[in-house]
Amino acid sequence: MTNLINLAVGQPYPLPKPLHEGAAANFLQTDSNTLVVYLSGMDAAEEYALKKGNIQAAILTDNGNIILIFQFLGRRKEPVLTLDCPFDARLIPSDIRQLHSITNSEQRLAIEVHAIDERIIRGLRLVTMPPDMTLEFLSAVQDQLAVPKKPEPAAWMQYQPHELFKKAQKKYYLGE
Repeated sequence: MTNLINLAVGQPYPLPKPLHEGAAANFLQTDSNTLVVYLSGMDAAEEYALKKGNIQAAILTDNGNIILIFQFLGRRKEPVLTLDCPFDARLIPSDIRQLHSITNSEQRLAIEVHAIDERIIRGLRLVTMPPDMTLEFLSAVQDQLAVPKKPEPAAWMQYQPHELFKKAQKKYYLGE
C-alpha cells in the first residue's frame, strides 16, 4: 500500500531533501519519478524557471554511467539554471525499483519537479520526457544494470553543468 503525501507550495517539504544544493533525480522508484531541485535563497527568476519555464534535458552515458542534465529557461527563453544529476539505478533497492516497459513509440516518462528552498516548497509541476528521450533513458538504465559500477568519467568532473549540456549530442524539451 502506498502512503500518500500532500505537497503544497509554501508549505514545509515533508520528504528528505538532497544533502547538497542542486538536483537529485529520484527516478524509477515505486509510483514516483521525482526531480528534486534544492536551492537555498532561490530568487524570483529561478523560481519562475522551475515552476513555469521551458525545460531542456540531455543524457550522457559512458561505460554504464548516466548523467542527466536539466536546463531551466526563464521568461525570455534564456538559461537560468543548468543542473546535472548522476543517475545509478543499481543504487535503488530492488524492492522499490520500478523499471518501465516500452510498449509503444509514444510512451513518455512522467516526472514530478519539486523545487524547494531550505525546507519550503517553492514550486511543483509535472512534466514528461518526450518519447525518444524516454527510450534513450530506459535503454541506458538497462545497459547500466547489466554492468558493474565503475567510477564516473573524469572528463565529466572537469565541466560545469552548462558545459556538459553543450557537449550533449541530443537535447530534448520536456513537455507539460
